[in-house]
Amino acid sequence: MGWKLLPPTTEEQSREFSRLRQKARFLVDESLGHAVAEVLREDGWNAVYATDVGLGGRSDEDVLAHAWRENRVLITHDRDFLDDRRFPPHRNPGIIVLPGASGAGTGLGNALRRVVSIIGPSRKAFRSFKIEIAEDGTWNISNMTRSKDVVRRWRLSFGRNGEIYEWDEGA
Repeated sequence: MGWKLLPPTTEEQSREFSRLRQKARFLVDESLGHAVAEVLREDGWNAVYATDVGLGGRSDEDVLAHAWRENRVLITHDRDFLDDRRFPPHRNPGIIVLPGASGAGTGLGNALRRVVSIIGPSRKAFRSFKIEIAEDGTWNISNMTRSKDVVRRWRLSFGRNGEIYEWDEGA
């Protein structure tokens, strides 16, 4: 087991990815606080805070249903959203679980900037993804492949110079 450097994207992969471009819209869960939605809006993103759209104190199911209806990626600290039985991958508008809920918070700003810079411009490419970002910046990702209805899980880590590494169970 170990980290394997991913090769740079090919021109064909870049063309395919560019077809999936659509600027993301975000729903910021109560667990993060209003300031996160403000930061996103200041950076030019369409972001709403849960209480601003009547979701204050509502169930996680109601919050995710709203995100689904409004085609918004949910940004939260709440790991409950990662439960595939409670929140099936096929009814998932995209979920990002940020670090810092335990009070440490050191990775929150970096994680928010990185995930928005990657997912934000290419919304369609990340629909149905669940991404949990650890304090160390590692992304734990799951999504359902459309062709096989199988949930795929993998981990990514980012280098200082833009390199991307994938956890390889066989390495």
